[in-house]
Amino acid sequence: MKKWFLWLGLVTYSSWASALTYTVNISQQELQSKVEALMPIEKTKLFVTVVLSNPIIDLAESSNEIGLFSRILISAPGGLGGQGAIKLTGSLLYDADQGAFFLNNPQIQSIESKDVAAKHLDKVQQIAQLALEQYLSAKPIYRFKDNNMKHKLAKAVLQSVTVENQQLVVELTVF
Repeated sequence: MKKWFLWLGLVTYSSWASALTYTVNISQQELQSKVEALMPIEKTKLFVTVVLSNPIIDLAESSNEIGLFSRILISAPGGLGGQGAIKLTGSLLYDADQGAFFLNNPQIQSIESKDVAAKHLDKVQQIAQLALEQYLSAKPIYRFKDNNMKHKLAKAVLQSVTVENQQLVVELTVF
């Protein structure tokens, strides 16, 4: 008899808890506008300045990662420098206290520039990597809104974040 009541209680509780589950979808366009607001990113090291601008967000469904394509402007003494494109990827990190998502572990996948000699691209990549790690890891790419009840719940009880159909799908529950 106790087992039956226990089973009935678990079934009732699980159906009640699933009724308190919500999903928040964050579109690629929303993320795009948030990342655009963070740009340009500028970093100078050893007299070389790297500026990242004009970001384009790409949500990778297979890996639940965020891809970022950006224009890169490089300047160095003696008229060295040029412009090109950079591609990076990073995973999402959620900070419940801030109710915010950060680009975690941004990694440069490629840098292309017709203006900069190939032998100098390694140094440019090092500077750009440093700028990305310092800047993007500290600035949220998305923050839940305090005036939205679902977003308030998400701050306390985030279940999972996945990429589906060019959107971040955030699962949250009251418990």
